[in-house]
This record gives sequence, C-alpha cells and structure tokens, in this order.
Amino acid sequence: MSTNNIYYVDMEQRFNDFKNGNFEMDKIHETVYDIDNVSLALRRLSKSSGRMSKGHDGTNFQTLEKYSIYELSEIVKDRLLNRKMNYVRRMYIPKDRKKSKMRPLGICSVWDKLVEKCIQLVLDPYCETKFVDSSFGFREQVSAHNALARVKNQCQTMPFVLSLDLQDYFGTLDPDITYREMWHIGIKNQVILNYIYQFIKKGYYEDSCKVESPKGAPQGSILGPLIANLYLHRFDVWLKDQGDCWHDENLAKFHDERNRRRNLERTNLKIGIHVRYADDILVLCKDREDAEKFKFSITKYLTRNMKLLINEDKTKIYDLSKERMKFLGYVFYVWGFNQNKGKHRVSNKLPKEKADEIVEKCRELLNKIKKKPCFEAIHNWNTYVVGLHNYYKGMTHFYKCFTCIGWRVRKLFYHTMSRNAKFIKEQSYKNNFMEGTYRSWGINGYYTFKCYPVIEIWWANWDIKQICGKRSRVARENPYDYGDKKHKPGVSLEAIGYLVNTSKHIKSSRLAMFRVSKYSSVKGISYLSGEFVPVEDYHCHHIIPKHKNGTHDFENLCVLSEAEHIILHSPTPERLYELYPKRKAKIKMLIKNL
Repeated sequence: MSTNNIYYVDMEQRFNDFKNGNFEMDKIHETVYDIDNVSLALRRLSKSSGRMSKGHDGTNFQTLEKYSIYELSEIVKDRLLNRKMNYVRRMYIPKDRKKSKMRPLGICSVWDKLVEKCIQLVLDPYCETKFVDSSFGFREQVSAHNALARVKNQCQTMPFVLSLDLQDYFGTLDPDITYREMWHIGIKNQVILNYIYQFIKKGYYEDSCKVESPKGAPQGSILGPLIANLYLHRFDVWLKDQGDCWHDENLAKFHDERNRRRNLERTNLKIGIHVRYADDILVLCKDREDAEKFKFSITKYLTRNMKLLINEDKTKIYDLSKERMKFLGYVFYVWGFNQNKGKHRVSNKLPKEKADEIVEKCRELLNKIKKKPCFEAIHNWNTYVVGLHNYYKGMTHFYKCFTCIGWRVRKLFYHTMSRNAKFIKEQSYKNNFMEGTYRSWGINGYYTFKCYPVIEIWWANWDIKQICGKRSRVARENPYDYGDKKHKPGVSLEAIGYLVNTSKHIKSSRLAMFRVSKYSSVKGISYLSGEFVPVEDYHCHHIIPKHKNGTHDFENLCVLSEAEHIILHSPTPERLYELYPKRKAKIKMLIKNL
C-alpha cells in the first residue's frame, strides 16, 4: 500500500467523488489514460519489486524509459480502446519450502502492467466505496492483522469455525461471471468491461508454446487481486446479510445494537461472522449446527452461482476447544473459559511447519554471510528477521516461539558473527535503528557490521495492539486519507505540481520522474551555490553527460540554477571558480565530466 501522491493524482478526492456520485461512470475509461493517472501509475510501477521481471516479449520497466509520459499516455489509450494485450509468461514457484507443490505465476509484459496499473488506480477507489468490512485482502490501509484480529476477537464467543478452501481460485475465475459482477457493482463502462473480459480470457506462454486459457486471472498480475475481490463481493454481501446482519429492516429487533445477537439466537436463523482474505474464507459460529448449515449453503452458492470449485479435503469445521486451526500463518486454539465474562480464552502460536521453514531460511542466510560477508548479506538477514517480527509480534506466544527458533540457530549465528562482525556495547547504532524498536535488547552488547546493527531473531517484542479487538473493526471514512503518514515533499506542493506538469513531454520518463525527486529531496538547494533555486529557475544537470554513457538515475542528477547551468556549458566554465571559490572540488568535477 502506498501513500497518496497528491501532486500526481489526489486519490483521497477521487474516492470522495465516487462516494458522492460526482464521477461520470460513462467516461471512466478516459480517466484511465489521463496523463496524470499515467504519471502516478508509472511512479508506482517504478517502486514495485517485480518491475525488472521480463514478460514473454522481453520487456520490463527499463523499456518505458525512452518514452515520454505523454507518449505512454497515448500508448495506454490505444491498448485500452483496442483491447491490445500480450500473452502472459507462465512460470512456477514452490508453494512451500519442501517444493512438493508448485504455484503458477503469470508475468505480464510491461505494457500490460502499465495499462493494468492505470485501470487499478481508477477502479480501486470506486470499489472501496462498495466493498464490505468482512473482506480484508488487497485493500487500502487494511492488512492481514485486521483479519487475524477479527478471528481472535470473535472466536471468544464463536469457537466453531468453518474453513473453506477454494481450489485454484485465481485459475477458475469465469470471464462471464466477472463481467456480471462488475456490472452489478456499478462498473458499466463498456471499454473497461471489455478489456477486463479479454484480460481473463487471454492465454499464456509455457515452454515456448501458446496456451489458450478461457478462464482465470494470472497470479502476479496487477489486476488479479482487484478482480478476485470483485468476483466475491456479492458473495460477501449475501453471506453478511444472512449471517451477521439480518437484512429485513422492518424487523427492528434485529437492528437493535444492544439486543440484536440475543434476539437472533431466539430464532432458527443461522448466526455467523465471516472473514475473507482473498480466497481464504472463514465463518465463525456459536455451535456446530450453524456451521453445518453455512457449509451447505455456501458450497451451493459458490458452485452454482460462481462456478468455483470447493476443495472438500481441506474444507473443514473446527471446534477450537478440541483442535487447532491455521489461518494466515497463525494457529488458533481455545485453552480455557472465563466464567465471569462468559468468553473462551483464545490463543495463537506459530505452526510447527512454519517454525521449521523459518529455521531453514535463517540457516541459508547465515551461510551466505559466512561465505561472503558483506553489507548486502547482513541487510538481507535484517530484512528477513524484521519482517518476521513485524508480522508475528501480535501472536500470543510470540516471545516463546521466537526464543525456540533462536536456540535452534544459536550456534550457527554466534559462530558466523564472531568471525564476520564486531561485538560492541555502544547502544546508539542499535537504538537509532528502526526508530528504537530494539532499544530494550542487546543492552550487554550486540553485533555490528561496519556500524550497522545485526538484529537477532530472538529479540522479540510482543505488541498487544497488533491483533487486539479494536483492530478487528476497520473504521476508514476515507481509505486514502493517511493523515500524518501522507507523503511530505521537501518543497511546496505547488512547486512539485509545476515540475510534474512540465515533465510530461520530456523524452525520457525516467528523467521526468527523477527530475522531480531530485529537486524535492535536496529541498531546491543548488549543488554549487548552496542557495535555494526557485522552481521556475531550476535546471536538472547530468553529472556524467549522456554522451559519456551517463544515466538518468537519481545519483547522476544535480540541481543548478539557470545562470549556473548556462555558465557551466559555456566556452568559459572556469568563471564558476570566481563565483563560488569554496566549491572548487565540485566545479572541477563537473567541468572534467563535460
């Protein structure tokens, strides 16, 4: 999830326009190839982890560099209106560390990625006005922790859980049903509908052969998660209406917040709270009978109405007081009953298989450090460990689980670090890392690699707020309102907006983006004079020129005023020495590279 780049597109305002009906849905496709929308899509793509993956046509994000943003906007328009798209390159990745099962992954061409991103930026805020709060996957400012919090909170009074497993969900999405569900939710623009319909039906390359595929959204595509949520939206509404929120508004007793649940229990209605994270569906019930009813009705709905396949072997009803249930990497179980509150005591811990997988990955990373000690190897270790801590720190037995993992890799860790890192007691490096997250650990000393702290896996800080009851209810008046987390540029929004508008016709889209980033990051300060350069006077200079194989990368650009730039490229650039006698080294370097 990304913060709102308001100087490209104000996503917060776009959401409000959809919510208040101020957006012309008939012309929504024009917003897709609007030059500002393409600019934001390009910026988001530049930060994605898979930007350098090549499609079957050999294109990746670098392919877009030689085009201006205006030209890319015209390409998006042409491909959208004429439904131009390439086949997907299919590859397989292991589902688990044992590599017993493989998951198909579709890698699209960069042109398809750009069009998909532009569509996503328009449809996402519209769909957010329609989606229900029982859906937690792939949504703005909603994470797996919200779903985990809902499960833990509700299982205290509803310990019977129906866990549904959809067989090859992404691969069985039907284009006709997708078309129907998009129309039902309010997306009636024929250009968008036809493009997504064709997107699902397009085939893929496997072993250099074209394979026609009339169903499925490729996993790994940008539009895949959005289509997956759209596909099951009406299912979410149907399940919520018949389970938690009885739909007949004339029956006031079912809408009285104080006694609603009690009144429902006096009827023969099945009562359940459902939680969906993509294709992981849980229905939490008070007794097994209700869970059995839900299993029958949901199976009938999904197989008949949605043409989806239910994996009978993995679909199961759990009694958490007697057995344990896995959900999103956590194991839930009931360990007691609170007589005073009338609630079950619910705990969660790390699955044994996941603990073994973590130990194996830790050993792999430590062996890489052992073979080649370098900053990158240490950074990869820290990234993995911090990621684990951030995801699992809401787990009840977090400290106990990670202490056990720490003991299993203890000898290898200390043996590796004693040879390749330095043990110090100076606390500042550790305390300044991750805003002091690990301040309470390593008080008696810790390992560093060139002043970079090495985080130990048993440095476990449990966070009660991570999956507490409060997080189970996602209250977002506007999901694109990030408050204090909103991106804050180094200069005014007016200056950034001016640069964005004047960069649209620059021949290289990469230069257009980094030209803005450089000015903002240095707060408009000149590379030579050290004084502020007004945005109208700003010239972006290549430290190593293009004719000497210089790049458009951020590090190769600097901020100069118009006068400084003219003098630098004049026959007598030495005049800069007289103007800035204290910047001789920088001036010499710039002149030498000309």
